[in-house]
Amino acid sequence: MSLWNVFRMELFKNLHDRTNLLIMLVFMVANILGGLLLSSNLTFMSLLPLGFMASGSMIFLFIYPYQMARTDYRNKVMSLLIASGVSRVQYYFVKIGATLLFSFLSVLLVIMIPLFVVVVAMEGISDALKYFNIVLEIDAGTFGAIFFTWLSAFSILMTSVIISRGRGFTVFVFLGIYFFTNQIAAFINSDSGILWNLNFMEMIIQHIIIIVLMGFIGILILRKQDL
Repeated sequence: MSLWNVFRMELFKNLHDRTNLLIMLVFMVANILGGLLLSSNLTFMSLLPLGFMASGSMIFLFIYPYQMARTDYRNKVMSLLIASGVSRVQYYFVKIGATLLFSFLSVLLVIMIPLFVVVVAMEGISDALKYFNIVLEIDAGTFGAIFFTWLSAFSILMTSVIISRGRGFTVFVFLGIYFFTNQIAAFINSDSGILWNLNFMEMIIQHIIIIVLMGFIGILILRKQDL
């Protein structure tokens, strides 16, 4: 089986996952309505469901890639694909790529589109586009730091899934690795005297190192696992 066919299979499987797609649409609509309501006068009691939906959105953005990554362990699909001639390393990158693509789609639907719609509703389409252009131009470093922070957290999650074989304690493995890597980074930065002077490029480099390290660990473990 070719890698392209494996990737197409992943796309087909995720695009036909109606439950998760429906949840994303529900959160998208709820966040749009919530954002519009925030521009009006609200009471404390009316803010509670908005906070609940925002918290639910963030939890879903974590659970969704975890669920996609663990599916092949749970359904024994990974062992069947390996038996068909696809190498573990090749499948690793195809699986990670497809999961990353749909994770980005979930962020786009749940956060970015509602944010854009709310800004358009409040400011108008022309002013909204100008606003987003200004934000991207001025805060390109901030955007890059946020993106690579998310990407490094994603790589830690994928490695945690491989270590735990997609079992329920994956979240604890993720939190342990995430806490450990952050403590190591904080120790190195404080030891070198740059803890409070990191620029965006240095932060991005640190996250890239974490991404590469997690990928290397994930490949090593996957090669030795009895699937």
